[in-house]
Amino acid sequence: MRKQERGVDIDPVTLNIVGDGFLSIALEMGTVLLTSAYSSIVREAKDTSTSLHDPLGRIVSQAPMIPTHMNSMALAFAHIRSQYDLMALGPDDAFVMNNPYEMGQHLNDIILFVPAFHEDHLIGFAGTVVHHVDIGGGAPASNAYATELYQEGLILPAVKVSIERDLKDGVLSRIIGANVRAPDRVVGDFHAQLFAALRGVSLLRRMVERYGRQKVLNCMETVQDHSERLMRAGLSAIPDGVYEGEDFTDSQDREKPPVRVHARVSVQGDDVEVDLSGSDDEVRYPINAPVASVHSSVFSYFVSMTGESAPVNDGSYRPIRIVTRPGSVCNPFFPAPVRSRMAVCYRVMTALKRAFGTALPERIAACGADATNSIAFGYRRAGGYDVYHEVFGGGNGASARSDGEDCLAQGLSNTANTPIESLETEFDFVRVKAYGFAPGSPGHGRYRGGHGVRKVYEVLRDDVTLSTAGDRHSTRPWGLAGGEEGSHSRYSIQRNGECIPIGALTTCSLHRGDLVICETSGGGGWGDPHERPRSEVLEDLAAERLTPAEARRIYGLAE
Repeated sequence: MRKQERGVDIDPVTLNIVGDGFLSIALEMGTVLLTSAYSSIVREAKDTSTSLHDPLGRIVSQAPMIPTHMNSMALAFAHIRSQYDLMALGPDDAFVMNNPYEMGQHLNDIILFVPAFHEDHLIGFAGTVVHHVDIGGGAPASNAYATELYQEGLILPAVKVSIERDLKDGVLSRIIGANVRAPDRVVGDFHAQLFAALRGVSLLRRMVERYGRQKVLNCMETVQDHSERLMRAGLSAIPDGVYEGEDFTDSQDREKPPVRVHARVSVQGDDVEVDLSGSDDEVRYPINAPVASVHSSVFSYFVSMTGESAPVNDGSYRPIRIVTRPGSVCNPFFPAPVRSRMAVCYRVMTALKRAFGTALPERIAACGADATNSIAFGYRRAGGYDVYHEVFGGGNGASARSDGEDCLAQGLSNTANTPIESLETEFDFVRVKAYGFAPGSPGHGRYRGGHGVRKVYEVLRDDVTLSTAGDRHSTRPWGLAGGEEGSHSRYSIQRNGECIPIGALTTCSLHRGDLVICETSGGGGWGDPHERPRSEVLEDLAAERLTPAEARRIYGLAE
């Protein structure tokens, strides 16, 4: 069937070719960025995302990189659209921002949009977002004790800049470099995201030259409408009704209860409303989640739940309405700190999982580690700083069909494993002593949760700063349908024979010879452990995923 719009005939073959071309542009932008980046958090862990937008800034396609970035770019651009006249832009213009209270994420995530033109007509935008290894503030990479945004680093409001004057070693690049501890890496990554965006602009222009401007613009609208239809089809398969779930994230003060995130989901046909108003008030430590991050968590969950293969773009989000309460952890007031917002973002997602999992356990997996557990080391050398940041995987929750996967990047983060060689060839103040499964971490069940990660670092110099972020240190990933909980995550420092526990959000000084031990949660189990086949228990024993004592106590395996 042909689609006729504005006098331009779009046949199905062209629509598929151009639609796949949109994704190819976003993917190539990602390749340019990753191969040009300076820091290991981008180059190796791939903590970055790229997107292609239509002339109104609506997302057309995104490279499948970091979900919490990807599904928030629409809100970031909506803020820009409310502040600037897009029709007054020229080819040397660009937008830069990182302010969480202007629909950004956290300050480390700098967002860049570059307009694309063909014969003086605006044809779209290329977008990039990069997690920068340092953005200033009270500690290298992450200030765990920040009580306001100002203590977390350099704030960039949504501003229009000149590419030639401000970005290519210009005033903005110099301002950023002057405010961070690792200017070579940060400015290098900033330039990588600029040139990735410029590559996207070039590719989009080339597409318009081949297929015609109006045809490409019509295809942009059509792929968004197609994604909306597929999302609505997926949502309509959920029984109508009201679903409620809650989950909890760690309090920085161990004497206080964990922070509650509550989700009330109303499903009516192919429309969904997610009301997070029942979540706790904002807190004075940096786990508050700005609105764009919360929306991204909700969108990411429904994209994964509906399981459609359509491109994820602005159309995917249209059937979903999100309600938050100003002053809550899901919509904090400026200038509440937000650096470790992923703790609340993941609880938004797991509250949704629990809401549907209680009613539809056959369709929903148990809770996984579902946290951004990370560490950062900073070392002040002569003339500057070295900063290293790493995000750990964890165990996935089991489902009604299979065991959870081991040691995976979690759903909202999706960062890659950073090779040990990358750390040890680049930095001389820390090295890895051990890396493997966290023992005893999976939740048991008919299907077993995945294992968490255990990683041990040896500190090689005095006066190294450690900053940690994470969750599940006081709560545990829950199981479903009778499955058991996964383990807690744990951080500790081994010093002179003493083991010193440290919290999920900590900044402290390390000494030469210290061992920093990081263990992440395993996933929750699914179903009654006594229903697990004996052959699978024996297989786990042989692979040392299970101890003989656990096999006897949990699964009833005789000697």
